[in-house]
Amino acid sequence: MPLADDELIALLRQEEEAASGFQDAALSAIREEALAYYDRQPYGDEQEGASSIVTSEFADVVESLMPGLMRVFTGSDDLAKFVPTAPGQEKWAKEASEYVPHVLMRQNDGFRIISALLKDALMYRLSGVTVDLEDVEDRRSVPVRNLTQDAVDLIVAEAEAQGAELAMELVPDRPDAPQPAIDGVAAEMSAPPPGQTFSGIVTVTHKRKRVVVDSIAPEDIRFSPAARDEDKASFLGFIKRVTSSDLVKLGLTQEEIDDLNTDNDLSDEAAQRNEGVLEDAERSGPLAGGQGDSERSLSLVVAYIRADDDGDGISELLRVVYAHGGGTAGRIVERLAWSGPASIALATPILMPHTIVGRSLFDQTQDLQQLGSVLTRGLLDNLYIVNRPRPVISDQVNLDSLIDWVPGSPIRLKPGARPGDNHVAWLQVPNVSGAVLSALEHLSTVRENRTGVSRYNQGMDAESLNKTLGGLDRIMSAASQRQDLIARTFAETAIKRLYRLIYRAVKRAATGPLAYWPRLGGAFTNCDPSQWPDDMELSVDVAGIGNREQAIGHLALVGSMQEKLVVLQGGKAEGPFVTAENIANAAQKLTEILGYKARGLFFRSADEVVNDAAPTPPPAQPAPSPELLAAQAQIEILREAAAADLQIKREKAEADIAIARFKARQWADIERFKAGLKAGLQAEVDNQGIPS
Repeated sequence: MPLADDELIALLRQEEEAASGFQDAALSAIREEALAYYDRQPYGDEQEGASSIVTSEFADVVESLMPGLMRVFTGSDDLAKFVPTAPGQEKWAKEASEYVPHVLMRQNDGFRIISALLKDALMYRLSGVTVDLEDVEDRRSVPVRNLTQDAVDLIVAEAEAQGAELAMELVPDRPDAPQPAIDGVAAEMSAPPPGQTFSGIVTVTHKRKRVVVDSIAPEDIRFSPAARDEDKASFLGFIKRVTSSDLVKLGLTQEEIDDLNTDNDLSDEAAQRNEGVLEDAERSGPLAGGQGDSERSLSLVVAYIRADDDGDGISELLRVVYAHGGGTAGRIVERLAWSGPASIALATPILMPHTIVGRSLFDQTQDLQQLGSVLTRGLLDNLYIVNRPRPVISDQVNLDSLIDWVPGSPIRLKPGARPGDNHVAWLQVPNVSGAVLSALEHLSTVRENRTGVSRYNQGMDAESLNKTLGGLDRIMSAASQRQDLIARTFAETAIKRLYRLIYRAVKRAATGPLAYWPRLGGAFTNCDPSQWPDDMELSVDVAGIGNREQAIGHLALVGSMQEKLVVLQGGKAEGPFVTAENIANAAQKLTEILGYKARGLFFRSADEVVNDAAPTPPPAQPAPSPELLAAQAQIEILREAAAADLQIKREKAEADIAIARFKARQWADIERFKAGLKAGLQAEVDNQGIPS
């Protein structure tokens, strides 16, 4: 016998309270502190008159990683590809690989969703995204003119066949004629006169299921504290902020809604993210009204819970949507048995074994930002004192003039005191900037080693001009290994799960073939998700998040290798090493890295190249005639003779040049010998006094 609603609510509230307690005790304080560090809020130990600067190591690391991660996960539709698991699924795998990114990036605000997922994880250890279905109505109104009764009947029949709702506001073009038949029943019993037409507006409403992808605020995620994996958690869910109007649409009565507690106060974390909102709310009153207000703020819980629902002693996975008013009271809005993974994807940048919650970049940089702030404050205080040293004065100095720090203002002495008597001296404080800058440089190196964010990823400094390009490339490659690991972690966990959840949601919502316009343009594409298998394997291609110049250089190397292989294939684009599709893929990937996403803008796409490939081999060339073969042989003999003659002339010229060089060296040696002999004779004559 299934669990009663009150028993299920009690179990849900028990699991939710345990999950909330874990959030409040273990994660909430860390998130609040991380956001304070990101916003460079004061630490609370600042002293009046001293520097209170807060450095930005944590924010710098997060903002340095985000561009590369966003380029990887939103810059291409080829990020994730579904892989067929059985023969005959190739077509469906290709359809899913093209349509699932379309659902995420075009039908939903995919860029903002991915950005929130990645940034929340980098900052707060854990982030989440959910995939669900919602009922939507596509309403389309079309003005029509001069419709015959047969056309009206045809419109009604087509609407009934498609399961659409039809509203027709038609008037006869002749006022004395009866109204047209709507839903197969005439407004007047008499038939319209022959040739009668109608004009007006026809409204067609189609009801369908829409895949909705939405990010989850970190403080709204709920899971069993002891869970090691989201698929093995006994409770996994999230808090959804709704209004009284939303609950009415879900089927609750106004009396049931009035029994629920109002949740119109912002959480501490939400208020911290939205600076000034909490203060404005306190000044202007509550954010929503009381009972009976359609915009009254409430909470809805979407939970996946494992419970013995049929009394066989084995837990089943249930999806339960419920609203509660505290304690064990509550209202179940939706309850159904669930197969497959829960429609929640969680992300963490640094995995920790045996736990859902990993580590964030805040854990890697918190102490570095503290030390950096302390050292920078000391450096600034020291520079202030060095630039404006404290005076040592005698009792002959007018203190009022000394307090005046306007540049160039005089220091007045008392009557009778002379400036040369050293009544004013300046206390010299040692300049410690060299030691502090060395310490800050060391902290920068530690930060690079911990996070993989190198200064060379951000730009070239003056000192880098003395480093070799190969050395810098090795430095950046070593630094990007940690970044690549973070990207790979996101790809193999949250992103892969997100794509698979969208695939399953599209499959559940499908009713037949559909046509859509691809995100990167081209032409309308057809697919039929209702024919897809229940699940397919998924591969995620993360090429790394190094800078664009590196990626372009790597693709240039690939293109150079393809060119050499094409030469080995005899200059043919199709061969055992490289195909036309390989070359087209390389060209398309290069344009994507350069920032041009539209396919076919510079090169033909790989699909077009494959489709245009000749299905049959080219016709055989006719055999050459004997006369042509003889002429070709004669031409080859002449070519070889010309080449041999050219080689002989080249060798003769080289020999002549060598002989000329040898003669020149010999004459130079003779001249040097004659000059030396003459100089020796002259010296002998000079020594013996013989007149020359």
